[in-house]
Order: sequence, then structure tokens, then C-alpha cells
Amino acid sequence: MKVKPDIRAITRLVPPSGNLVQGQSELPIDPQLAAEAASIIAASQNHYGGSEGNADLRKAVAAKIARYNGIEVDVDARPFEVMITNGGTGALIGVAQSYLRGYSALVFEPYYPYHRRILEDFGAKTETFELDEALSFEKDALLARCKQLKDRTSFPLRMIIVCTPANPSGKVMSPAELEAIADVAKELDLLVVSDEVYEHYVTGENPHTPIATMPDMWERTITVNSFSKSWNISGWRLGYAYGKGDLIAPINAAANVIYVCPVTPLQSALSRVLMADEGYYPALRDKFDGKRCFTSEILTGLGFEIYDSGSCFYLWARIPRKFDDAIAFNEMLMRDAGVGMTPGSAFADNDMWDAHVRICIAREDAVLEGAMEKLKRVLA
Repeated sequence: MKVKPDIRAITRLVPPSGNLVQGQSELPIDPQLAAEAASIIAASQNHYGGSEGNADLRKAVAAKIARYNGIEVDVDARPFEVMITNGGTGALIGVAQSYLRGYSALVFEPYYPYHRRILEDFGAKTETFELDEALSFEKDALLARCKQLKDRTSFPLRMIIVCTPANPSGKVMSPAELEAIADVAKELDLLVVSDEVYEHYVTGENPHTPIATMPDMWERTITVNSFSKSWNISGWRLGYAYGKGDLIAPINAAANVIYVCPVTPLQSALSRVLMADEGYYPALRDKFDGKRCFTSEILTGLGFEIYDSGSCFYLWARIPRKFDDAIAFNEMLMRDAGVGMTPGSAFADNDMWDAHVRICIAREDAVLEGAMEKLKRVLA
């Protein structure tokens, strides 16, 4: 396997004013959320909680799932149908520990590197299914690939990981694509993990569709999400997982051993604001769509070819045609402009995406404006 660019290492080489590399929101925390956290910590509510998470936050999350995903989760069910996790990563670690030791999971390439790293650090194997240049796929090809992996004796396929909107490309899976994945999972009796961290950044013609809402998929789907991006609190390490109780119970058992519990005062704070403002998520989407339009227009003028992903946290782009190596291109930008992106080869095993970059636009407007001006001076 070829050596991949190290996203965190690249991030450390770029000044904050030009950091379009790491996939986190660097916008300020919601003032009310900050105030609630300070109050709760000062009141000494800083002790152990249940591994499944704070009861009030679980109720708020269930209300959020009902409103935005059209799924009724029973917060009183035992085993638990929804649990708070130590970030989306904590949920994925629980999945790997509970279901995938000695098995494999399929990811769509270009893929999120931690989907691979987490699994392989916990005794599993990750297999890729390559999307074409339009980031599309054929159902028959997916079925054939999954059947081949399911039938082998070493690390047989047990799970498909779906990420929509996708990191790194931002691709929003269409209902037809999700139906194809669901059909393959049902035919081969596979589990599905649906990573929906970027659900509130959907702007295109395909709405966000949770695969768990499709016929007979609740019974085989574990949905993973996070508050890191949408609430600008990546350092708080809070996320959640939900699904049929029998699927969630092993993840909770693993979390109890690995983490003991999610951070207690921060859960309490988030529970008080999560569903308090019904306009929060629409405003978030509109703010980021503005960032997408602003940066896309300038980058297109500089020769980038922006993929129309249908979402607005990342831009996935082919670098200007006079360049064909995104690693060398990015090194030039860091040296001459003080601006960094993530080369596409960080997200793929083959060379199809070597001339592509992921650009994170979850930055304050002044940072984006300054970075675009620096790029103009070097590329225009």
C-alpha cells in the first residue's frame, strides 16, 4: 500500500490563517452552550455517569432523530436503542470491538481514513469498493464485490459502512444508491453502519436519507453521528449511536470498558440547548452554503474543478489542469501561499484521486477570504 499523506502532520505545517486541511469546524462555540457548561461544571456535576450517556441528552437526541430523520427511538427501551458515545469515533470503536474482530467491513473509496484505521487497530480488516470518476457505482458490481468477500474464509465480510454526506467528497447518496446498498445488505445478510455526521450540511437535490428508514433496514443498521461538527465542539468528544437494542447493547458494553462514560458535565450542557432553537440547523446549513458558494466561485476561477457534492462542509476538487500531483501542488501552496489542503491520495488506495484535494471550509469568513486572496496571488 502506498504511503498516504498525514492529515494531522500537514495541519501542523500550515498557519491557522491558511488551514483548509483538518476536517473540524473552527467556528466559535454557541454562547448559550458555553454558559451552560460553565454553570454545570461550577455546580460540581463532574462525576461518573452511565456508559449509555446522560438521560436528558438521550431524550434530546431521540427528539432530534424523530424530527430530522423520521425515526422514533424509544429512550425507555432496554436494551438501549440510543446511546451517547465519546464522539463518532467512540461509536465506531465500539462497533469494531463488538462486531468486526476477525471480520471485514466494506468502505466506498474515496473513504474516511479513520473508518479503516479504527477497524484494523481492533482486529478487523477494511476492504474498499471503488467509486467511478463521477463518484457513482453500479449495484451489480457492489453485489459481486460483497459476495466475493462474504464467501472467503479469512476475514469474511460482515458489514458495509455508508458515509453520507461523505468525508472526504461530500457526496450525498441518492435514495436509489441507498436502496441498492440496502438490497445487497439484505441479500447477503450484512450489517450496515451509517455514518451521518454531516447530515445538516445537505444543500443539493438529494435530501439526507437515513438508510435505517428503508424497508427491513432498522434491524441491521447502526447509525453513528456526532456533535463535533454541527456544534463546533470537536474537543468535547460527544456523539451518539442508535439502532435496534440488540445491536446497540454490545457497543454499550464495549464503551463501558473502554471509556467508562462520556464526559458528564458537557453532556448535561448540550442536553439543555440541543433542541431549544428550531432554527439552529437550517441556519447552520445556510451559513455553510454561503461559504461553499463564495469559495467555489473563486477556486473555479483559479482552475479548480469542484465536484457538485450536494453538501457544504467540504469541497472535493480536481486541482488546476497544469498540475497532476496534489501532494506536490499542496507543498507548493504551503510554501508560497501559506495555505494547505488535503491531497486526495489520503483517502484512496489507487491513484485515481491523486490530482484531487479535499478543502475544509468550516472556517470563519475572514479566514476563508484571506486564504482565497493568498491563493489568487500564487495561482492567478
